Amino acid sequence: MKQLTCEMCGGVDLVKNEGLFVCQNCGTKYTVEEAKKMMIEGTVDVQGTVKVDNSAFVEKYLANARRAKQKEDWDEVEKYYNMVEQNEPTNIEAIFYSAYGKAKISLTDSDIYKRQATFKVLQNCISIIDDNFNFEKEEENKAIIQQISDDIIGMASSSYVYNQKKNGNGVVISDDKAQTITLFNNLHSEFGQSLNNIIDKYPAERKKETDYLYFLILRHYNFMINNGSLLNPDIWYDRIEEVHKKWHSDNPAHIIPQIERTVKKKGCYVATAVYGSYDCPEVWTLRRFRDFTLAETWYGRAFIRTYYAISPTLVAWFGHTEWFKKMWKGKLDRMVKNLQENGVEDTPYEDKNW
Repeated sequence: MKQLTCEMCGGVDLVKNEGLFVCQNCGTKYTVEEAKKMMIEGTVDVQGTVKVDNSAFVEKYLANARRAKQKEDWDEVEKYYNMVEQNEPTNIEAIFYSAYGKAKISLTDSDIYKRQATFKVLQNCISIIDDNFNFEKEEENKAIIQQISDDIIGMASSSYVYNQKKNGNGVVISDDKAQTITLFNNLHSEFGQSLNNIIDKYPAERKKETDYLYFLILRHYNFMINNGSLLNPDIWYDRIEEVHKKWHSDNPAHIIPQIERTVKKKGCYVATAVYGSYDCPEVWTLRRFRDFTLAETWYGRAFIRTYYAISPTLVAWFGHTEWFKKMWKGKLDRMVKNLQENGVEDTPYEDKNW
């Protein structure tokens, strides 16, 4: 008899627990019968090509991973889906959820840099879902894609830890919540692109079967518009219109709707980037100045229109950088102080329509 060795990791530390042999290195479990087969000595003469059937291991690890997901045990989710991926590298469920578990854990850690790195891995995993979409397992893959969509939406709707800065009076003056919202937006965007690539794989005679993919793309784009704090939502309204046109081309039964572009209140983009929030004392002061001073004259309104034509792009490019915030903060601090000394309030404020 040879030493009992784990077939997954090569570890030899296997302990019997509740009738199963458990590898202490990777967690793989073996029945008594499986363990006996692994301990048989002898030489086997193998010629030609040997195909190793790992399906039993895959099903076992998938079952463990799904149970862990139901319990929201994200460490176990990551571990077992990684095992599935090792045995079946093209399994799109494992490709996504092996990284999803770690992303969920990062939402409980205030370290935004770790979160960004973790979400980048998840985004990369989403980007290769289309590469591994298997038409031989189409129905199974469709169900998994629907579940992935639900879980991305669910994660983007969940609560998470973020950092706040307070002034000497204990009032919150900024936070880094917007950076996590951007991470969610990146997932929605990447998922939409991956689904679009899957649509392109369908032959012309089967394009009508892609309705569910178009529906999911629109679901995520609309979620971003409604919840993603987008500086320029028109870009995504344009993409939604493009999706509807392509959908109609693939399936003429799809009627292109009239897209209503919701006009949101104009934000103080630079000030919001500098102070971290649209609703803080400094920005309340600046918004009052905009609505009750600048907006009262034609040249003031011209300045506002010019500002809102340029600033969203500048903030989108540089608003997250420290040098941009530092460059503007001193100027805005002096301006705010001067306005407050002249009687402009810093209390909560609802924008005026002008």
